Amino acid sequence: MTGIDKRVQRSKDAIKQTCLDLLFHKPFDQITISEIVRIANYNRGTFYANFETKEDLLEEIIKDVLEEMVHQIRHPYKSDIKVNLHEMPIENITLFSYFKHNAKLYKMLLSDHIRVDFRYRMAKAIEELFIMEYVYELDEGTHVDPKWLYIFRAHGIAGFIIRWIEEGFKESPDYMSEQIVELMLVSTKTFYVKK
Repeated sequence: MTGIDKRVQRSKDAIKQTCLDLLFHKPFDQITISEIVRIANYNRGTFYANFETKEDLLEEIIKDVLEEMVHQIRHPYKSDIKVNLHEMPIENITLFSYFKHNAKLYKMLLSDHIRVDFRYRMAKAIEELFIMEYVYELDEGTHVDPKWLYIFRAHGIAGFIIRWIEEGFKESPDYMSEQIVELMLVSTKTFYVKK
């Protein structure tokens, strides 16, 4: 990276961080570009050299957060070709530690401080990862369309994570890692109706 590229990246990162810092204190609609650049110690020209609108800035922040989440999902199997969930070491699953470490960020993104359906965006990012990178080995005779299995699991995992965040991270990251593996393995063939 050249000196100019580093300066551009540094200013862009500072503007993103300032916007994030402001989002912890007030809704996105109440944040102005003038306020962002004043606090970041840049001018409006620097802002517009990096982002077209305030909404573009928010979109980049969300994209960065989701990319890091996907990186954490990939972590336990990044060097594997075939993953056996029965043999996956729980300590290799960093996803839940990552969420707990970034609790303030995710609570804010799931709040009403932004006008983006972050819940859906999380699920969609996981779904796209599954569709692009996974090929499930299904039992012979299974008639499920893999596309719907990916969607079902992605949205289930996102809901699982979101509920854990909303409930204040009561369970440990290790416990949640164990549970996610068990949920990926479980297959319910029958169920009873409570009367």
